[in-house]
Amino acid sequence: MLLLLGLCLGLPLYAGSQEEPWSWGDTSEQVGLRVPRQLRLLQRLKTKPLMTEFSVKSTIISRYAFTTISCKMLNRASEEQDVQFQVQIPAPAFITNFTMLIGDKVYQGEITEREKKNGDRVKEKRNKATEDNEEQETDTFRASLVIPSKDKAAFFLSYEELLQRRRGMYEHTVSVRPQQLVGRLTVDVNVLEKSGITSLEVLPLHNSRQKGSGKGEDDSGPPPSTVINKNETFAKVLFKPSVVQQAKIAQNGILGDFIIRYDVKREQSIGDIQVLNGYFVHYFAPKDLPPLPKNVVFVLDTSASMVGAKLRQTREALVTILHDLRPQDRFNIIGFSNRIKVWKNHLIPVTPENVRDGKLYIFHLSPTGGTDINGALQTAIRLLNDYVAHNDIEDRSVSLIVFLTDGKPTFGDTNTPRILSNTKEATQGQICIFTVGIGSDVDFKLLEKLSLENCGLTRRVLEEENAGAQLIGFYDEIRTPLLSDIRIDYPPGLVEHATKTLFPNYFNGSEIVIAGKLVDKKLDKLHVEVTASNSKKFLILKRDMPMEPQKVENEVPGGPRPISDGEEDPNHIERLWSYLTVKELLSSWLQSNDKQEKEKLRQKAQALALSYRFLTPFTALKLKKPALHTDRLEEDHGMSAVTGPQTVMQSLRGADMQPEPALKKPYNPRVKISKTSVDGDPHFVVDFPLSKLTVCFNIDGEPGDILRLVSDHMDSGVTVNGELIGAPAPPNGHKKQRTYFRTITILINKPERSYLEITPNRVILDGGDRLVLPCNQSVVVGSRGLEVSVSANASVTVTIQGTIAFVILIHLYKRPAPFQRNHLGFYISNSKGLSSNCHGLLGQFLNKDAKLTEEPAEYSKNLTNALLPQAEGSYETVLEVKDHRVPVVWKQRKIYNGEEQIDCWFARNNAAKLIDGVYKDYLASHPFDTETTLQMYKRSETGSLNDESA
Repeated sequence: MLLLLGLCLGLPLYAGSQEEPWSWGDTSEQVGLRVPRQLRLLQRLKTKPLMTEFSVKSTIISRYAFTTISCKMLNRASEEQDVQFQVQIPAPAFITNFTMLIGDKVYQGEITEREKKNGDRVKEKRNKATEDNEEQETDTFRASLVIPSKDKAAFFLSYEELLQRRRGMYEHTVSVRPQQLVGRLTVDVNVLEKSGITSLEVLPLHNSRQKGSGKGEDDSGPPPSTVINKNETFAKVLFKPSVVQQAKIAQNGILGDFIIRYDVKREQSIGDIQVLNGYFVHYFAPKDLPPLPKNVVFVLDTSASMVGAKLRQTREALVTILHDLRPQDRFNIIGFSNRIKVWKNHLIPVTPENVRDGKLYIFHLSPTGGTDINGALQTAIRLLNDYVAHNDIEDRSVSLIVFLTDGKPTFGDTNTPRILSNTKEATQGQICIFTVGIGSDVDFKLLEKLSLENCGLTRRVLEEENAGAQLIGFYDEIRTPLLSDIRIDYPPGLVEHATKTLFPNYFNGSEIVIAGKLVDKKLDKLHVEVTASNSKKFLILKRDMPMEPQKVENEVPGGPRPISDGEEDPNHIERLWSYLTVKELLSSWLQSNDKQEKEKLRQKAQALALSYRFLTPFTALKLKKPALHTDRLEEDHGMSAVTGPQTVMQSLRGADMQPEPALKKPYNPRVKISKTSVDGDPHFVVDFPLSKLTVCFNIDGEPGDILRLVSDHMDSGVTVNGELIGAPAPPNGHKKQRTYFRTITILINKPERSYLEITPNRVILDGGDRLVLPCNQSVVVGSRGLEVSVSANASVTVTIQGTIAFVILIHLYKRPAPFQRNHLGFYISNSKGLSSNCHGLLGQFLNKDAKLTEEPAEYSKNLTNALLPQAEGSYETVLEVKDHRVPVVWKQRKIYNGEEQIDCWFARNNAAKLIDGVYKDYLASHPFDTETTLQMYKRSETGSLNDESA
């Protein structure tokens, strides 16, 4: 039943959580109460599915934006219906997740590797989608499906992007085009900037060339119902129009682009550096510098296809641009079709007379003939090279070409690779080419490569009323060069994997962004050195920048969730670094003409995109039909299996980093937990109910070790492994470091193979179809004898065939101390289904018994009244278990999240003599490894699971 169209487009994180409870009911009556009579009648006549909710939630942290669009549909008809989900997203954004709900079935998106042969085809499709789009600098994502009669559906689309600074402002654009009036429509944008927000404005809804669209009654300010709350570092913008307000803007539900612009404080000339968990980002945007002189040649397409509004609006825009030139600039104008028409045979100074003559020349250009792109570029480059070579230029200057065309090369050399190589060879890296594609027939791919290979930018200008304004706006971005030949250096021994650090030019109102990794996460300062040319000066800026780690607080909703399982806190700076790195790899791949180099770049970009779940030309988005689904829809939370955990936003309140106790979690009386467990640092507890003895021991593993906890692969088909994460020991502690379980993996091999991967943030269940369950919302899923129950922020219970049950406790810290980590505890609740051959650090003691010998006279079977030995280090008791004689001492230990204290006999030295072999025998090679090195527990299967993963 499921049809997907156009899933090759690039999209980013998972669906974010909803702050308000969802209501799945039919809202047609609610809509009818507020909609004018004519609109209500139209709605009755229409049979298409009703959109009950459309919401957009964006969180911008230090210029990096996380956006999730969610949409709920209801099919009121008596038959199944087709519905299309269509969303415009910014072209620079990466999609990270797409999820669909149809009834109570979840279709979870997954970013996977795309076959190499499809890479070019995907890029072409993405470009085609862009060309078909009526909006500038956007891509369109579409998905189609069938909704059964009287049933519901929901869509969740997430993407990420780094906001670019243009003309002194960052701009965040959200497309609000639900295609119909919506009962509940919400756009919620949160902006958090550590540097401080200097200005913030919400623009009128922008919606060009959309038939049937309208304007609000007051289109001079923010859209109606917009609420703005702002302080020094945080801003919240909420747009929540009623149905009546929506109808006044556009009766067809195409409201337009909701645009927020803002800028931040800049106190240091060398820029601002922010650090989080070993990753840094450096924002460099100097101001108050004298502008560099520019040598600019305007190259205007005058072929026959430019006839009419295109040439008229371009002429008017160029006239405005000529008036903006500075006296120290030099300029020239070229018109081209199949003939190259040069205004002057050299660059001339900016004077009132020359500007007037230039305007007259532009207005006398008439459209005719073909399009000789190669000849026009070569002529412009020759003019600039001649001027620089034959003039003793005292001031440093910047040479630019502004190239405008509406078509493809049809005259002269029309071979795209030759045009690119000819241009690159002629410029020698000394001339930047800024290309503007006008209309929908332009070869945008050629213009993009021309700019990429020649230190420029490219823009698309549409054939509409404000095309001239678009062109002037683009020129405004490059009108004031302040620096050239910029180089930013960091100590090589302290920084690794930094993004691009060499830049040909810096234009006023823009920003240079560099991200990288710190070799030493505890580094307190970083030496930064910037060298650049500015007018007559050679500029050198040096400074030791303080490395103040940003603090993250888990109470503020709206930010990104953790992506890497090894992270306790979401790291937007790491995401920003990966975003920039993938973008640069894609640009390098696009520019390269060497097959081996292109393949290396493709592999690097693909690997990084897969790691961070970015949809790119080298990765694919696939939807999997789940075999498991929720037994019921949670009215309180919507669909728990789809909506993400409560998200986290970086706190700027300066909260201290003192350790706090773990978050209180609701007690679930249905969960029965035995003492046989491993939790904390990690501390193992084994319960022997027949002899009423409890034994405990520690395993001092290394971070990254994977310990086999339960190994019954051959009989019951169950294996449980736990992966350790490290943390520094508390001050004045006797240990060098602590270790905790960050991941518990469970492999069930019978009756059918299923995988479970559990972290403090999520549960990944893969039983042939992949399902991701967030740990902060309660949900129960089950199928084929396997049931997984999540109690929000408390525990995960896994029941297998009704005879095996494991409970994984989730330990979260609100503000963890350096020696604390969000971690897991593993408890065996029911072991009846495990065989007598079961092994592993915990499994080997199941169905076994133990007894004490050489007991001190004072010892009582009531351990709470037992007398402690005089010195804990002196062994006064021997434990006999599995023919092992183990010296033990009496201890008290807390379990169950530190809420219950037990008495146990403690075996020292990594459980030497207690466990079979030594603890290193229990190290697994990967999370789902079922091998064992102990001779007494050999595998009978010859297959290897080394290639299996969750």
